[in-house]
Amino acid sequence: MICLLLMTMSVSVNNTRNTVRPLNPENKLFIITLDGFRWEEIFTGADSSLISDPQINTDTLLAKALYWTDDESDRREKLMPFFWSVIAKQGELYGNRRYQNNVNVANPYALSYPGYSELLTGSVDYSIWKNEKKKNQNKNILEELNSSSTYAGKVAAFTSWELFPYILDKEEKGSFVLNSGLQKIDGKDLSPAQSLINNIQQKVSDKNVPTRYDELTYIACKEYILKNKPSVVLLSFSGTDNAGHNKRYDQYLQEANNADRMIGELWRLLQSIPDYQGRTTFLITTDHGRGKKANWHDHGFFVAGSSQTWYALLGNKIAPQGEMKMKTQVYQKDLNALIPEILSRK
Repeated sequence: MICLLLMTMSVSVNNTRNTVRPLNPENKLFIITLDGFRWEEIFTGADSSLISDPQINTDTLLAKALYWTDDESDRREKLMPFFWSVIAKQGELYGNRRYQNNVNVANPYALSYPGYSELLTGSVDYSIWKNEKKKNQNKNILEELNSSSTYAGKVAAFTSWELFPYILDKEEKGSFVLNSGLQKIDGKDLSPAQSLINNIQQKVSDKNVPTRYDELTYIACKEYILKNKPSVVLLSFSGTDNAGHNKRYDQYLQEANNADRMIGELWRLLQSIPDYQGRTTFLITTDHGRGKKANWHDHGFFVAGSSQTWYALLGNKIAPQGEMKMKTQVYQKDLNALIPEILSRK
């Protein structure tokens, strides 16, 4: 099982680490993140007390019509249909704490920059304790893969949050492709969709907005995939965290449902492309958790529940074990070691 593998393995990439097996150029990996999305909604669907609160829902009747049913299994599938109709049947889902299947961030801060850094570097840097535009001094897995002979020029990242150039230490152009926040999509012969995204972003009145709409991030990523066929892709959504901080539970649910839809659409698209069909793995996770009940909108060092996360696997040689119910403990940093292991599979 993957979780047992994570607890015992220590693998890495080519010359920069000691690789267990050589990377397989046929393998493709998509690392997809939903910022600040709680394990509770993944495994139990909409929260009964939160969805009924008119102070955090624009229209409680509409929210319930969209995402509520008394049956927990139906409720979670109503919110995340791709997760529960496809991943739960063909892949693996980790993090349901009711079974003591625990996933946590190892960093004590439970904020986005520390969480993404932990995921992508495989380590906890205690000097990274807040979300700031500061260079990350730690080597990340995308840079390592891009510097390998197997995946050179085949790595790309598309993120809604503008801080990823700092998290991935890419303030300057070069290395792998990275498009974040309201950054313009560069290149010749842009597709109509890429040109449209640039036009939309140019018209945003507040240029200090730290994130863009997840749909635009997804379209930018999809267009790049169709044109360039990358092998390793980071796709990071921010809508759930934005809605959480805005204390809009109905919007939080909607953003999660939107992300589920886009992930499902991307999966179906890739299975229709010969370069990806049967060779692609999805690793889906989050950067941190959130508080409980009254503190659901917040997260951080002093907010209980903020370290609690989850992850899902789907695709190439992933066993169809569904929701994992064994007692275990995995940390976000452990997922980093899984990345080269997935890419080395024969």
